Amino acid sequence: MTKPVSGTKKSTSWLKWNLLLLLLAGSVFAFIQLQFWWNQLSPKWQGLEWSWGSARVEQLSLQLPFSGHQQVQLEQLELGWTGWPWPLDLLKAKSLKAQLDLQLAASADTAPGSALSVPTLPLWLPKVLSFEQIEISLPCARLNTKLSNSTENADCKLTGSLTYSEQSQQIQLQLANQQAVSIEGVGDAKLALTALITPTAEQLQIPQFELSLVSSKLNWQQYQLSDLELKLSGRAVWQNNLLQFEATEPLQLTTSYQQPDLQIQQLVLNAKSLQLEFDPALLANTQLKSDLKLELKQLQHPLLKTLDWNWAGTALYQQQQAQIEGRLANSQSLSLEHKVQMAEQKVSASWTLPELFFLAGNPLHIGPFWPELLTLQKGKASGKGQLEFDLGSMTLSKQQTELVLRDLSGIYDRTVFTGLTTKLKLFSEGAAWTVQTGDLKLQQINHGLVMGPVELNAVYKTKAPDWFKGKLDLKQLQLALFGGQVRGVEQQIDLSKDAKVLLQLDKLQLAELLKQHPSADMTGQGTISGTLPLSIEQGKLTVAQGSVAALEPGGKISYQSDKAQAMAASNQGMKIVMQALQNFHFSVLSAGVSYSKEGQLLLALKLEGNNPDFEKGRAVNFSINLEENLPAMITSLQLSGQVSELVKKRVQQRLAAQKAKDARKE
Repeated sequence: MTKPVSGTKKSTSWLKWNLLLLLLAGSVFAFIQLQFWWNQLSPKWQGLEWSWGSARVEQLSLQLPFSGHQQVQLEQLELGWTGWPWPLDLLKAKSLKAQLDLQLAASADTAPGSALSVPTLPLWLPKVLSFEQIEISLPCARLNTKLSNSTENADCKLTGSLTYSEQSQQIQLQLANQQAVSIEGVGDAKLALTALITPTAEQLQIPQFELSLVSSKLNWQQYQLSDLELKLSGRAVWQNNLLQFEATEPLQLTTSYQQPDLQIQQLVLNAKSLQLEFDPALLANTQLKSDLKLELKQLQHPLLKTLDWNWAGTALYQQQQAQIEGRLANSQSLSLEHKVQMAEQKVSASWTLPELFFLAGNPLHIGPFWPELLTLQKGKASGKGQLEFDLGSMTLSKQQTELVLRDLSGIYDRTVFTGLTTKLKLFSEGAAWTVQTGDLKLQQINHGLVMGPVELNAVYKTKAPDWFKGKLDLKQLQLALFGGQVRGVEQQIDLSKDAKVLLQLDKLQLAELLKQHPSADMTGQGTISGTLPLSIEQGKLTVAQGSVAALEPGGKISYQSDKAQAMAASNQGMKIVMQALQNFHFSVLSAGVSYSKEGQLLLALKLEGNNPDFEKGRAVNFSINLEENLPAMITSLQLSGQVSELVKKRVQQRLAAQKAKDARKE
């Protein structure tokens, strides 16, 4: 029996020695760790009172082991614990003062693109945690040369409180600066923060969060915000290095904005249902979703008229892709519905232009890029389209646009048009562009001479930047003129070189032609047809070897001019011509037609017929060359005011400018 007893004593003795060694090793490790943190924190204290289970320090200062100069000072600190040396049951202080000098710039040994360092959640909290007064000083002096030269207010101060109890399981945090802090070159700011925090070892819940920021002026480089007010309320969860935030009240931002080329009298942003997921270590996994409403009062920009603008829609960012969908509108009744998607360096967008009305003004005239000489007075327009844009090369990859115009009327330069209706399609891919008209119809054109309706069906293809050197596929051109028709033969026209267009004149009425001529000395009747071979040379129109002729059975011309009668009184030949043309019945009327780059119209006219009242109706043949400057004739018609008062004014301004130019040459 004695041998087993001896073995048991040896086993017990061996276990005691091992436990003693383990305790000794733990004590050494704890001592090393305590010495390490002691050296790191560099504690200094005054008024220490110590008892079993509690300690009281009148004043304690610590140096936090983070980058920069981080100093914490506690006053009337109370500690309480039930075990030794841990855990703490009570951590309470009358005041906590922290002076932070956070280094925002990356250190030299930090690798570019490295993940942000995020503090982990604490594994414990005392049963009671209380800081009645918190004062946090931020390093504003480094940004403010005026403050750095002063011993007072060298830092921006945030004040507040923090409390926690095991019973409520919530930390209540309040921080604010009672007076706006001014920073030279930056501006001023007043901040208030209130939060309820429920911490555990696994996650940090913030069921209530309120942030407000007020500033009379903030500057950053050349950008300036004035009268800024920001309010944000929500709840959040921090778990596994991931922050999930959801707004419980709409985010509200109000400010005015100014930069050298852009001023906004008032900017109002309202963000509803704001949701955010954010991992500082994996920024690419950030997710954002919100319903937004943006109002801009009196936006001023060199490329825009001063107007009010508003936008409402949704914004979504996830998996490194962004999507914005909404409606943009302004105070000039212009609106645009759109959907924009961005992934990597590619942007794709689709848009719809709801129907616009031009009776009360031109909603599209929002800036100086609108053609100065184009005025729209009536009609409707709508459109839709898609585009793809490469941000890497800053180029438009491809686009497709469809515009629908209905009964559009207006003035372009010195031409009045009415009743423009068409479906215009515009395609592009790379540098190649295509414009297609879908049965374009124009009720009337008045350029001094009245014509119309016009029907056009054509496709134009070109390449940037040589926009006007493309190819025109003319499928249909028909113009009502002087009671007849002018038709363009179906053909392809290459505008990169001298182009030719063959026009056919069909049954033009002589009476209508003479009615529009500025001279009232001639009237007539008859039907005329012919051909006009147009040439386009360096952007100017010419006609060579055109021909027109009256159709059977001919017609009648009556020419009575006081000026010509006065000339006939002293010229027998002129007298015979005038007598014959007073009531000339022609069986043949034909003319060769030419038109020069300078605007000279030449008619080689042949007339065969008679005047029943002249020399018993004997046959008379005329060969007459008529020459007229067509632009000058049209100008005289436009100056009469019969086209439009606006056209008349533009003609007068152009003539005055030309006269002044000629005077300077002299």
